[in-house]
Amino acid sequence: FWALLLLSMLVFLFGIIFTHGVTYYREETGNSSPSYITDVSNPLGKYWSTVPRSMATLFMAVTGGISWVEVVHPLSDLGQASVALFVGYVAFVQFAVLNVLTGVFCQNAIDSAQHDQDLVTQSILQKKEMYINRLRQIFRELDTDESGTLTIDELKYHLCDEKVRAYFNSLELDISDVKALFKLMDADGGDEIDAEEFISSCLRLRGGARGVDLAKLTYDQRRLARRLDEYMVFSIRALRSLSGRASVRMRTESAAPFGAAAPRAHRPTSD
Repeated sequence: FWALLLLSMLVFLFGIIFTHGVTYYREETGNSSPSYITDVSNPLGKYWSTVPRSMATLFMAVTGGISWVEVVHPLSDLGQASVALFVGYVAFVQFAVLNVLTGVFCQNAIDSAQHDQDLVTQSILQKKEMYINRLRQIFRELDTDESGTLTIDELKYHLCDEKVRAYFNSLELDISDVKALFKLMDADGGDEIDAEEFISSCLRLRGGARGVDLAKLTYDQRRLARRLDEYMVFSIRALRSLSGRASVRMRTESAAPFGAAAPRAHRPTSD
């Protein structure tokens, strides 16, 4: 608002200055007849004879509505000061006022986009909270004995109900393999699922496989392969060491005299 007001004030101020200069020039040249204003063949009267015409000319000069040559050439009759003033006006408006206007509009667009981003974030959080509340409700319905935990038998039993299956399908959970689903939900391996495990697992397993899940699976696979290679190298070295020891022992036994008995430890005799 203030930038537009500043531009309007500049256009009005310079319009008065140029119109006053043209009026003074007409009085000096003795051409003050009303036909001077209505004569469109005269560029000075066409663009600068009245304040509204001067304001329109100034506005068009900075917005690309008219060429500078058409409007600045008649001002040269008033003197070089008028031309310099017009050039200064155009430079100031182009490099200062219009840049301020552009910055204001850009900032408004950024603020609007940030506001939209906040709204999207708030909507996502609201959906997540609603999703968690639905999961808590489902867990309470599945926990018929009110023990606070679910076993695989209870999960299988309740998944036979079409209503429960529809619940899970609406939450984008794959229930085709109940045993595998229960193992993935049972994070601590206690053969029981509490409410927190149920909710966190459903949030993690919701939908299809994501890129981060595939990347994590690839990383775990590479890590397991690397550890398996290290174990194989260790096993081969251990087997070679055992094989070498066995060969040395066999050569030692074969080099001993045939029928020689192994030395026995001396036992003291009792009196």
